[in-house]
Formats: sequence, C-alpha cells, structure tokens
Amino acid sequence: MNYEKISEKIELQIETLIKNSSRDIEYIRVAPFHCLPENTYRIENLGTGQVRLNYTINQVWDEINWNRSYNDFFDIFCGLAITHYKRVKSDAEKRIKSIEQFKNGGYQNFRFIR
Repeated sequence: MNYEKISEKIELQIETLIKNSSRDIEYIRVAPFHCLPENTYRIENLGTGQVRLNYTINQVWDEINWNRSYNDFFDIFCGLAITHYKRVKSDAEKRIKSIEQFKNGGYQNFRFIR
C-alpha cells in the first residue's frame, strides 16, 4: 500500500460567486483524506475505486480527526468495503434469480426481485 499517495489525496473545495463576469472565492479548505469523519466516506463502485464524499470539507471542518492514523483509516475503509461487497453480492444474487425465473417461465413477465 502506498501511504504517500493516500496522504496526497485532498479535496480542494472552492465555492464561487459569479459577479459581473468574475469569480470571487468564498472559501478554500484543505484536509488530509484519511482524517475526514467516518460518515463522510461513501463507496459507489468499488470496482473502479470510487470513494465519494457525503459532505464538503467545509461542512465537516469541526469534526476532522487531524490525528487519525492510516491504520485507523484503513479500519474504517475496510469496513465500508466489506459492507459494500455484501450489498453488491445480495443485489447480484437477486438479479440472477430474477433472470433465471424469466428464463424458466418462457421469457414472460420479467421483473427484478427486490
């Protein structure tokens, strides 16, 4: 695992106001990715490595754990990844069952099982 790459990941949040064809920077906040609050991280598609943020850095600024270790971050991230894979597995199994029922039913009345 390349810890340096993780520490380089930051979010630069720039809110702009457009006035007279110019932009005024409202704020700039920078924080190490691994220090953000646990509920900030969201995995949308682990296959492509997309970790998204539920909040802007500005929204969680007072909750940032500036002393979080990489190991503590990996505990959080691994938990999210495991939960994601369990959900994806469950969804995939339901879709497979729906397709099998469609096939076995003579290709009539297809619907995904929820």
